[in-house]
Amino acid sequence: MLTQTSLAVLFYVMAAVAVIAAVGAVVSRHILQAALHLVVVLAMSAGLYLLLGAEFLAGVQILVYVGGIVVLLAFAIMLTASAELLEDRPTLMRKLVGLTTAGLFFALAMLAFSTRAFPPSAPPPRATDDAVVLGRMLLDRGAAGYVLPFEIVSLLLLAVVIGGIVVARKRPARNRADAQGGNANAQSL
Repeated sequence: MLTQTSLAVLFYVMAAVAVIAAVGAVVSRHILQAALHLVVVLAMSAGLYLLLGAEFLAGVQILVYVGGIVVLLAFAIMLTASAELLEDRPTLMRKLVGLTTAGLFFALAMLAFSTRAFPPSAPPPRATDDAVVLGRMLLDRGAAGYVLPFEIVSLLLLAVVIGGIVVARKRPARNRADAQGGNANAQSL
């Protein structure tokens, strides 16, 4: 069993790796590298779930997010035309708008966290069959239930699947004659 000190060190190491990878995902110029940085962030958050004793959530994090969403994102990146992935050089105005929006979101989040008391919650009662208890909690609409987050995750996965289909589908050529290498008048003769 790990001691409190080793758990704290492990937490700080995983948190630091997650923050560094998150910064790498944001500032990376190559979209596939950003996706790989995202894999590291999601894996570290699964590790944090393990430290909290939520093994099921860690497994779901790996299976759904790392194994599903990021792999779908990587396939969508690889299947799209490279001309659509040209680097975008944002203007100064776009950078200022992005920085202002991020700053406002950060200030709002800090205000929400500083004015709200987060009392520690009691752990759910342990049963002999944790899967049955977890299944009931996932589908319970009461105060101890998780049906709303469960449905939000299902909507997120649906949006990812639809987005992957939209991104990966073939787009028809704008001008058929140009795509075939000739001109439309010459072909109609």
